[in-house]
Amino acid sequence: MELRWNLDDIYTSLSDKALLADKNRLFEMIHTKAEQYRTFFEGRTAVADKLTDYILTINEINSLYLKLAAFARLHLAIDTGDQAAMKLQKELEDIMPRLSDINLPFLRFLNSVGTLDYYIEGHSLLESHKEILRDLSVQASHLMDNEAEAVVSALQPSGSYAWEELHDELTKSLIVDVHIGGEVRSVPLSVARNMAYAQSQELRKAAYTAELKAYRKCAKGIAACLNSIKGEALITAHARGFEHPLDVTLADCRMERKTLNAMFAAIWNALPDFRRYMKHKAKLLGHEGSLPFYELYAPVGHFTSRFSYEDARTIIIREFSRFDEELGAFARNAFDNGWIDLEPREGKISGAFTCNLHAIKESRIMVNFTGTFYDLTTIAHELGHAYHNEVLKNRTILNNDYTMPLAETASIFCETLVTNAILAEADAEERFAILEHNLLNYTQICVEILARYTFETRLFEKRSDHPLSVEELNALMLDAQKYAYGDGLTGDLHPYMWACKPHYYFPDFHFYNFPYPYGLLFAKGLFAIYEKNPGPEFVTMFRQVLFATGSSNMEEIFQIIGCPSDSLEFYGNALRLITNQIDAFCRLD
Repeated sequence: MELRWNLDDIYTSLSDKALLADKNRLFEMIHTKAEQYRTFFEGRTAVADKLTDYILTINEINSLYLKLAAFARLHLAIDTGDQAAMKLQKELEDIMPRLSDINLPFLRFLNSVGTLDYYIEGHSLLESHKEILRDLSVQASHLMDNEAEAVVSALQPSGSYAWEELHDELTKSLIVDVHIGGEVRSVPLSVARNMAYAQSQELRKAAYTAELKAYRKCAKGIAACLNSIKGEALITAHARGFEHPLDVTLADCRMERKTLNAMFAAIWNALPDFRRYMKHKAKLLGHEGSLPFYELYAPVGHFTSRFSYEDARTIIIREFSRFDEELGAFARNAFDNGWIDLEPREGKISGAFTCNLHAIKESRIMVNFTGTFYDLTTIAHELGHAYHNEVLKNRTILNNDYTMPLAETASIFCETLVTNAILAEADAEERFAILEHNLLNYTQICVEILARYTFETRLFEKRSDHPLSVEELNALMLDAQKYAYGDGLTGDLHPYMWACKPHYYFPDFHFYNFPYPYGLLFAKGLFAIYEKNPGPEFVTMFRQVLFATGSSNMEEIFQIIGCPSDSLEFYGNALRLITNQIDAFCRLD
């Protein structure tokens, strides 16, 4: 089994003549089309030809760009100091802003042509991109005039983007003085926050207390960042004809509010079970009643078994094959043909990711395998992403653009296949450790994200009237945490959670939070259907869902599943898989 990936099918090296040719082709095409499109879309003649030209252009540009960008990213992932890869990455970053000179004229044209179906009918390329053109038409309808769009683009670097950079700098440079054992350890904020996972309860509490105290040094500056970014979001959303910044994100996600509301309603119904889990964890850690906030991430239980590379390969292929022989064969091919970079080594980044190499109809997966249960399930998770790419590999690059709420569908499903198999074979101690690991993750995704979503919703309500003070932001966050966690946690919460979470400071993606629980519950909802009706019929439906994610909206995808997107039953069944694990956890000590 290969332990390192093979990238030769993309390019043989960063000095490969084929790479240089593709880069030159990309740059030349962007410049040429940007010039051509200045006048190309004038008038409403030859509409189908103009639509076709744009689709062909963007498919080729995106294909070239993603191939080159992936090669640079993959090199930097295993050698963070690779100067040639850094240079290529910077060149690509510098050229891509010129895409606006291609996209904006097309969007203006698209907004003027009226009913698209008239021009699409009878043109196979346009019919195969009908959903993408529909999305672009909606986007076009929310454009401001050219002058206003130009002003916003010119102002953002010194506006919301600059505030985002300032937030990053303020939090990165924040030093936390942790008092422990009569000594003071001065550490960066990220290190202090990671102490929440420490074995020592004394250290967990000390780090939490010190973290809250440290925010006072820069809270006013961070509040200014947040107020400025959210204020700009409100102005630009309204100027583009959106009622609320949430509507911008929902449009990007191809979702309706009723779908989002149904998902959160199901989570609300399950909150008593999540709180029961937190209270049981409190008991195990020696607390009476509710769980202190600083104990949320406390390690409970330990999975002692270790897995070799070959163990991981065998288990994953076995469990994937039990679901579907084609999925098992796909995993075998990935393991045996250099798709996965498994071993940790100097210069390689931490974590894990999957890179879609649409140009060669393959993926590459990076993990840092050390033999733990969590490393095993991480490989299964990333292979799920790769399988999602596999299902979509014969669609054009534009029809591969699935939205964030659906990005985890295959990965969580595949991870669940393997986790359930290990759970079934584990002894009581290891089963306990797996359940705790799962439930901590599910609590963060469902309960914590409910708190963040509630906070951001109320933040926008208040910000439309005035900039909020640190005290107001703290109060909003505490109210949101009490709403979500209830009596699962004690009264000592985290009022500064708004200051440390970078998602609130993304200028181009507000409400970044809700896709996480949605992705979890969508995948678990499918798994609940599979458990009731396993077999070829479900496998076929599962592939159809994955195939549709590249271009369809949520309503169309749920038509494949056979229920509406706001079905409380669907999300409730997904959560039942989680509450069943809560029941099992609370029976174990």
